[in-house]
Amino acid sequence: MKYHCIAALTALIAVSSPAGAETCSLAQMASLDMTILPDGTFGVPVSINGTQHLFRVDTSAIFTTLTDAAAQKLGLKRYQADGMEMYDVGGKMHIAYVDADSFKVGNNEAKHFHLMVSPVQQDMPAEVEGRLGPDMLSLFDVELDFTAKKVNLFSQDHCPGKVVYWTRGGYAEIPFHQTDGPIKVAVHIQFTMTLDSHDLLTDFSTESDATWLRHKAAWQFLGIDEHSPGVERSRTDSEVGQIYRKRFEALHLGGVTVQNPMVEIVPDQFDNSFRMVHSEKSRDDPIYGKQLRPESLSLGMNVISKLHTYIAYKERKIYVTAADAH
Repeated sequence: MKYHCIAALTALIAVSSPAGAETCSLAQMASLDMTILPDGTFGVPVSINGTQHLFRVDTSAIFTTLTDAAAQKLGLKRYQADGMEMYDVGGKMHIAYVDADSFKVGNNEAKHFHLMVSPVQQDMPAEVEGRLGPDMLSLFDVELDFTAKKVNLFSQDHCPGKVVYWTRGGYAEIPFHQTDGPIKVAVHIQFTMTLDSHDLLTDFSTESDATWLRHKAAWQFLGIDEHSPGVERSRTDSEVGQIYRKRFEALHLGGVTVQNPMVEIVPDQFDNSFRMVHSEKSRDDPIYGKQLRPESLSLGMNVISKLHTYIAYKERKIYVTAADAH
């Protein structure tokens, strides 16, 4: 499930980092065991006020979130995030948060860390108690090694481009756009991918088990709807309704090509919900209007898990090889 932030929640983050000048050597800040979840996504251990929890890694979120059940279990006081709107794909709004005295990822600790509270958990396994989002992840470089089942965090103080240490072979280097939120933390990692000769704005989403295309974009850019040849029913989601799917010819990302990818076509309700809340002036005013510009395609774990990926947030680049490259 994906959130779209319209206004700000102030959070102060203090994470330990090595001192000294930039060096070409990579300094590892943490190496976290990756727990592969039943739906194909993955989680890592975190600590909240000294207790251990399993959080799903969500590169496409905005804030790190805690489930409602976990917030109650921890006895954390809930606050309303005034001036904030957050929508999921089902069109529901979420605006509550809690303040954790200590939030740790490995040995890296944030004091008085704000976690948004997610009121539902139906899209997550019971053992998962939250999502680790870019407000924490973007303070590091993040390596996703699915062969070793590790999420490695590195200091961003290194020479640009000197990050692919696991292979002597070739790799893809993909620049990405990083939409900064109002509190100046990274939000979505967005870049252009080519799906059957169509360039589409794409979101890198470890939260999603599938690669999916918004229904509106499928029709607008590819001329595809549920009645098109090759499109079949996939499943029904309780929040968004009927989901379709289609096997495309090829998906290109930099120098990496995925042949015959299966892509889901998903109706997205948050766009309609946003328009219901905001007036025509708010929607259209170039100065005061709130904007909603969702990506067309979401690259999910059915593709990401086949890659070895290094996300260099400071450089705004992703470095990619095959998962088994050496």
